Amino acid sequence: MPLNCLFELTPTCNLRCQFCYVALDPYKGPYLSTDQIKSILDKLEGAGVLWLTLTGGEIFSRRDFPEIYLYARGKGFLVTLFSNATMMNERLAELFAEHPPFLVEVSIYGPNAEIYERTTQIPGSFARFERGITLLQKCGAPLVLKTPMSVFTQDHLAELAAFAKARGLRYKVDTAMDARHDGGSEPVVYRIAPRRVKELHAEMDQLNGRVEVTSEGASAMTEAPSHLAGPAPVGDCSTTAADAGPEDLYRCGAGRTGLFIDALGNASHCVIDREPSFPLLNMEWDEVWERMGAWVTQPLPKDAPCSGCTLRKKCASCPARSRLATGSPYLKDPYYCDVTHVVNGLEPVVHPDYRTMAPRTLGACAS
Repeated sequence: MPLNCLFELTPTCNLRCQFCYVALDPYKGPYLSTDQIKSILDKLEGAGVLWLTLTGGEIFSRRDFPEIYLYARGKGFLVTLFSNATMMNERLAELFAEHPPFLVEVSIYGPNAEIYERTTQIPGSFARFERGITLLQKCGAPLVLKTPMSVFTQDHLAELAAFAKARGLRYKVDTAMDARHDGGSEPVVYRIAPRRVKELHAEMDQLNGRVEVTSEGASAMTEAPSHLAGPAPVGDCSTTAADAGPEDLYRCGAGRTGLFIDALGNASHCVIDREPSFPLLNMEWDEVWERMGAWVTQPLPKDAPCSGCTLRKKCASCPARSRLATGSPYLKDPYYCDVTHVVNGLEPVVHPDYRTMAPRTLGACAS
């Protein structure tokens, strides 16, 4: 049963972050209209989705965002918003004061303008970010700051945590850095080394927080203020599904309890790996969910590199990342394999060049 959905309202953004995974070149509009988004929300409500996360691009760049947001809340979804906050304004603050979101997660790319704008490549964006989070706090929106850790920020964790603490905000770090969803490798240039990932976990401990390691092996969070305590939305690829067999291709909640919908209306099991995808407006929900489930529950081939690995349950590599790195979901991403080994106190292994291996036929539901 689908419990959570990550819904991309638009892939466009007012920032130009150097490691962004959104690929715009093969992903032109027209994007979903207001009415089309409402139709999809109707389907999600009927399917039983509870947690709805609206993401971009930058969601506040859509002029119809307030209408979409109110419609989603009216459907009873627990709505989380992903934003960079640089387009936050008084009108949105009034909206959130009257109709609070479940949670707002705002990316922070640096503790000051120099580091922040080294990533965003937009002069003045740090000042707009600060104004945005101030407005969000004043309107009472439950707010979390988060950093996608890169070579630009890996040496500034203490400053970033202090920035959040000074404002009474929860703060979390994600060291996962993935290729673009079309396979473009530009973002991986900004990844941090596997051994640095482990060091960052230790640094979070030293900052008197609690390290929260997800199935990606790469997330840490400081202690939450009491008003933010309690359950959070189920994240894509964040937990091992209860019904996952020991050698299912996917072991996370993708396609079992969660799904992703892009700005063209295509539904897929994962935001990272968007194939197979299904045009949600043109298909019945039951068929979409059945075919998605068939993809994620197919068996991992016994001769796959990860078959039988004792670290697989907590590995940062996954079929989605494997396909981006090698062209096949049945192989593995060497970088995340190395991260998992190092985090677990083991030496990385020597990897062959998986991209030169003969491609394996994909599952029957792939398109």
